[in-house]
Amino acid sequence: MEVEGLERKKQDNPYNYTEDQLAEKKLALHNMKIIYPDVNEFYAEMVYDMCKNTDEAKIELLKQKILNEPFKYKERYKTLQEELDLVVNDTILNPIVVTLPLEKVEPNTECETDFAVEPNTDDNEAVINSQD
Repeated sequence: MEVEGLERKKQDNPYNYTEDQLAEKKLALHNMKIIYPDVNEFYAEMVYDMCKNTDEAKIELLKQKILNEPFKYKERYKTLQEELDLVVNDTILNPIVVTLPLEKVEPNTECETDFAVEPNTDDNEAVINSQD
C-alpha cells in the first residue's frame, strides 16, 4: 500500500547490482540454502558478495593461506573440550550481572533451581551465580 509523502524502504545494494544480478544472487542464495541448510543467510550472502566482487587471484591467495597457514589459536585450544572448559571457567569467575529490577519472590521449597540470585548493593542490580 502506498502512503502519500512516504517512500518505500529500498533494499540495500552496496555493490550496485543490476536487477538481473540481484535475481541471479537471489537464485544463488536459494540454492546455497538447499545445499548448506545450517549456514546462516547473512554469512551465505557475505560469501556470495565476496566471491562475486573479488578477483580470482585474490580468492586463490585466500584458499592457499587457509590450506598452508596453521590456525593461530591452535596452541591455545587443542581440543573442543578445553575450549568449552575455558568458557565455563570464565562464566564462573565473572558472573552475569542483571541490571533490570528484579521482583521479590518468596522461595519455593517445591522447586529447586540450578542458579541463585543474590541481591547486590545497588537496588537495580543482582548477581546470578551458577551452583554446580
